[in-house]
Amino acid sequence: MSEYALLKQLCSTPGPPGFEDKVAELVMSELDRLGFKYKADSIGNIYVELGEGRPLTLLSAHMDEIGFMVTYVTDEGFLKVTNLGGVNPGTAIGNLVTVLTHEGEVYGVVGATPPHLLKNSRKELTIDDLFVDIGASSREEAYKFGVDRGTPIVFRSYFISEGSSIIGKALDDRVGCYVLLKALERIEEPEYGKVVVAFTVQEEVGGRGASTLAHRFKPDIGISIEGTIANDTPGTPSEKIVTKAGEGAAIRLMDATIIAQRKLVDYIAELAKRENIKFQFQISPKSGTDAKWYIQLGASSAGISVPVRYIHSSYSLAFKNDIEAVINLLRVVIEDNFRKLEIVKY
Repeated sequence: MSEYALLKQLCSTPGPPGFEDKVAELVMSELDRLGFKYKADSIGNIYVELGEGRPLTLLSAHMDEIGFMVTYVTDEGFLKVTNLGGVNPGTAIGNLVTVLTHEGEVYGVVGATPPHLLKNSRKELTIDDLFVDIGASSREEAYKFGVDRGTPIVFRSYFISEGSSIIGKALDDRVGCYVLLKALERIEEPEYGKVVVAFTVQEEVGGRGASTLAHRFKPDIGISIEGTIANDTPGTPSEKIVTKAGEGAAIRLMDATIIAQRKLVDYIAELAKRENIKFQFQISPKSGTDAKWYIQLGASSAGISVPVRYIHSSYSLAFKNDIEAVINLLRVVIEDNFRKLEIVKY
């Protein structure tokens, strides 16, 4: 398999919240290739258990991506939608989408009410202003395409891996799935405690898959693996930058749902320094991850992420050196499993 071919497959495979089946099949196929035994639960999570006993560390990357669901088909054949996850309506217009019908994939374009026709001179678009045009001329023709209420939709985009960067769809969080799989490819099984490596569902709508795993395993340490916000772009004040693309693995200090345990963060940073892995600290006051469920169950929690520009858009961009840094850091984290970190459970 050529360099980043697996990431291309992951990014190109559709999997909005609640419809992650094809992504899960790809993950399981790769786990089979690597020789790992895995389990799947009833909600759709896939996980591998390494080692045994305590402490138990749970590492998770989510398989779902933002998207839409059809709520209504108009007389003229347009598809009205609601969002699955945090879709920015303003960036959705004019983008190609894939409508995932029972009969197969149908392609369309996101349209919206023109700004000068919005009610009460409102200029900011909402999800209610959006629709998907699949080229149908009537509701009946749309039905013949296989479209109906509840049909999921995802963005459709190309994948480009030329030069030093990656451009593609759903790097949040297919790049997280990728780095976990690549870390598994390189590890030696931990000799201390247990590590559960998981690929979760429905993170974009509240971390529902992670919730079931947290209750199942009651981890001592829980770490989310993400494609995270890199907003080092024109117009962002220096003090508002969450992470910088190209500056290495992002170790999360806090977000809207957790404050990472400082001992855990410092331990991860020391592992990175020991292995000469480039890293940066992340403060992200307006976002959240699967880790919120681990901290609610009493685990020491943090996050390790690949900085990604333009997440929750039809295209996003990440640097290869950041991806490699996260793979190397995860390998070390899994093999070490925090053997020198004092974990207190009351």
